[in-house]
Parts: sequence; structure tokens; C-alpha cells
Amino acid sequence: MIKIFVTIFLLILEISLFQNFNRVVAFPARLLVYSYLAYWYYSERKREAAINLTDKLFIWSCIIPILSPVPAYLWNSIYTKILEIVLLMTAHQLIAFIWLREGAKIDFSNQKNTFLKVLVPYIVFPVLFFFFVVLPTNQLIPIVLFAFYLLQMMYISTLSAFVPFPEKSKFYISLAMGVLIISSGANFLRLCVSPYEYDLAVVRITAVASRAFLVIALLSRETHEEESPYLR
Repeated sequence: MIKIFVTIFLLILEISLFQNFNRVVAFPARLLVYSYLAYWYYSERKREAAINLTDKLFIWSCIIPILSPVPAYLWNSIYTKILEIVLLMTAHQLIAFIWLREGAKIDFSNQKNTFLKVLVPYIVFPVLFFFFVVLPTNQLIPIVLFAFYLLQMMYISTLSAFVPFPEKSKFYISLAMGVLIISSGANFLRLCVSPYEYDLAVVRITAVASRAFLVIALLSRETHEEESPYLR
């Protein structure tokens, strides 16, 4: 539980620095947030078992978001924005590799994963957002970039529903994927439609919450009914 409070404190620090100064001043706090999430996961896994490929992929998925905004800080242009999105998509793709490595296979023959439980939240809602919010902006490059980004999000989220983990882990995975989709939409609204009050706070809180839920889910995947490591 202490690790959750530390993560929240670092996130509040990042948001406060951004609101009172700028994103460059807030960047060290962003670095601390993701570094601490990686450390949280690594320290708990190291205590229980040897670090495997899944663990390494997840740690890298926490490190890449630290680096993603750096090009835009150094030179703010459309090209650096594209690079930032590509880096974020790379981090997300590592999550997809984790699901595949852990045995996820999309199969709707199982009644636990029905149309309403999977396709509506992970496919229908994102598609509706794209047609009713993204397309009306008439901004070609953002629309194309977000289309690729959204396709990846839908694939990762749908695949996550079929990971053969205990129910507790799957619960936190569903939270992580749902919050990640919300974060993606909130970020698009902030950058390509119109800034809104506390927009960065919304984006950062949802992005970090998604990553924290993934930490808890992956730490719980082999604990079953035992005490989850994140509660220590």
C-alpha cells in the first residue's frame, strides 16, 4: 500500500510543477513516476522469482514513456509529435507482446468474453469516439495518427480480455485497459480539439493509473488467493 501512496505523491508533484511552472520543470517528476513504477514491479518480482521476459517487457514499457516527450521538449514540431506518438505506441506494443507471451488468444466461444463484455467497451466506444470526435476536426495528420493509435488500443484491449490469469489479475487488467482508452481520448481532446480545465491532470492521472493497475495485475497473476505483493 505504501508504494501506491508514493506513486500518488509523485504524480501530484508532477502535476503541481506543470501547473505552476511548465512541462520542462515537471519532467523530472514524470521521470520519477515511471521509474518508481518500474522499481515497484521489479522489486516485488525479484523477491518472488527470477526476472523473466514478461517482466523485462513490462519494465521497458514503463521506461519508454519517460523518453517519449523529450524530442518535443527539445524541438516542438509536427515531426517530434509524431515521434512521441510512435514511442508511446512502442510501449503499448510491449504490453501486447506480454499478453501473447502469457497465452492470450482471442476466442469468443467462451461465454465469459461476450460481445457486450469485450467488443462494446474495447471496440464500439473507441470507434464511436473516432467518428464523432476525431474525424470532425478535419486535421489530416492527427486523424491518421490517432487512427493507427486507436487500432492498436483496440487490439491490445481486446487481447487483454483473453489472458489466462486469475480473476483478480483480470479485474485489474480490465481497469487498466479502460482507463488507458479514456486517457488516449482525453489527450486527443487536449491536443487536437480544445484545451480544457485541468486537461493535463486528467491525462496524467489516467495514464499513470493505467500503468499502476497493470503493475498490480501482473504482480497478482501467480498469487491466486495469497496476499498480493502490492499490499506489503
